[in-house]
Amino acid sequence: MGFEGFLGILVVVVFFVVSAFFSCSETAESANEQLDQLDDGMGNIIADGEHMTRQEAEDAQARGELYDTYY
Repeated sequence: MGFEGFLGILVVVVFFVVSAFFSCSETAESANEQLDQLDDGMGNIIADGEHMTRQEAEDAQARGELYDTYY
């Protein structure tokens, strides 16, 4: 394997790292949008009739508990 082969592998690895970064970034943005919509304006979150702090809501969202919520 010569220099061209190494360079090709390096380009592929960089592509996958960059695409994974942007994928995670988009997921985080959509998660923040969901919590912003459930915000009561005072820094608390109201989801499915429950009142919780933003940190509690982020933890619940990470566990998958805020997948399909309503105000």
